[in-house]
Amino acid sequence: MPASLRHASRITLAALALLSAPAARGEGGFKPGEQIDFTIDYLGIKMGEARIVVGQSEGPVWPIIAQGRSGGLASIVDIREHFVSYWDSAARLPRGSDLRAIEIGDRHDDSARFDRELGKATVRIVRKGNREENVYPLDPRSQDFASALLWLRTQPLAEDGRYEIPVFTTKGTFLLHASVVGREKVETKAGVFDAWKVQVRTAFEGNFEAKRDTFIWFSADESRIPVRVSAEFAVGSLVVNLSGYRPGGQLARN
Repeated sequence: MPASLRHASRITLAALALLSAPAARGEGGFKPGEQIDFTIDYLGIKMGEARIVVGQSEGPVWPIIAQGRSGGLASIVDIREHFVSYWDSAARLPRGSDLRAIEIGDRHDDSARFDRELGKATVRIVRKGNREENVYPLDPRSQDFASALLWLRTQPLAEDGRYEIPVFTTKGTFLLHASVVGREKVETKAGVFDAWKVQVRTAFEGNFEAKRDTFIWFSADESRIPVRVSAEFAVGSLVVNLSGYRPGGQLARN
């Protein structure tokens, strides 16, 4: 299997991690029923598609459902990702997440559960019939990586704005830094948007160690829709573009 296709499976998951996260309760279009569609380009070639849906609420918990699949030149391999973040809309913090993934024949099921009162995160991984479980310390204020990046949607983005938030990873908690670079026009399949360009410093390691900072463009309106993501990893460059949008208020499909 060519190395580029092997990397494509991880690129799909990385794209979901950059995108699959909630915003503030009741702000803009973010509410159960919101749906955002994206195309994923790797090294300038279309490699897949992604969709994020806000599912039907269960009390204060909103399931944020992110689905990714291979496409374009990568369609000859089977890559599917189904990620759900359980977002507490009152606390504005994730309670945990589940991931089901098929990556070129390799299936795994991962889950994370956050106990903020006890300050611990329980992470379980099931792969090839083997189950692994580990417990890690958790800062009660921490987001996970996915929810931290679009936690930015809750912020009043403005010129020269600077933001930071602790982020939990299994290798330890780090402080994510983000700063508003300015406003730009962004053209996508879903239309042309006046957008805030936000520079984000991440803590990916290995193949996804960032060679430069990640940039995310959010629509400059109350919805703050992510319309583009640009990142350059050790294995190549990734660009995610908005291809369709449906505001909240309707029952989500998953």
